[in-house]
Amino acid sequence: MSNKAPTWFAVARRPKWIGALLLSLVVAAIFGALGQWQLDRAFTKDAAVQYKSTGWTLAVELELMLDTQRTYLVQDRLQKGVRGYWVTVGAHDKEMVNHTLVLGWTEDLNSAEKIRTELMNSMQAQAFLKYSGAPLPDEAPQKTDPAKPYLLKSMSVAQLINLYSPDQPIATQTKYYALMKPDFEGLEPVWVDYGEASENINWLSAFYFLEWMLFAGFAVFLWWRLVKDAQLIEQNETVN
Repeated sequence: MSNKAPTWFAVARRPKWIGALLLSLVVAAIFGALGQWQLDRAFTKDAAVQYKSTGWTLAVELELMLDTQRTYLVQDRLQKGVRGYWVTVGAHDKEMVNHTLVLGWTEDLNSAEKIRTELMNSMQAQAFLKYSGAPLPDEAPQKTDPAKPYLLKSMSVAQLINLYSPDQPIATQTKYYALMKPDFEGLEPVWVDYGEASENINWLSAFYFLEWMLFAGFAVFLWWRLVKDAQLIEQNETVN
């Protein structure tokens, strides 16, 4: 008389497979946490609306060294109902963490490009200086015009990191700061209002969220498949 073939549940209850289940759940939890992080990043505030000053109550003091070779322009910035451009520049603190400062706003693209050229050609003093600025919300990256790669369509941390250092990762502050008092002729202070920014979906982060959730589900499915294979092997051995 042949032995009865074990059921899937009987195989799954064995210590070896219980341990494998715990491991797969840990892996799935890690993937789930990464997915949640991407989901939080998927819903950002679109700064293409007008920013309006509310007294700079959120302004912070920064001690930074500017890197004028990292000067970029951002288009479609509304200020007092007028569409214009931001002039931004990269900088780093004493811990070598990279920051981005919005130097100010101008309505005219030619003026913005002239200021950018002057900054990139200037001999900035290599010293840490103090700046006062208000943090700005991150935006989803958008593809730039190859003819003008310095002219950005959004303020995105991920996009600027790639522009600042395309070959290797760098430590970067996830906020931008608009200077309270631009020290550049032709630039107006950016108006900041944290209550009027509209919600925007970062589809790339949303895709990554789905990808991490798929990985989490696959980790549990893989455990089930391994247990099923072990059951089928024992079932065949019992029949033979």
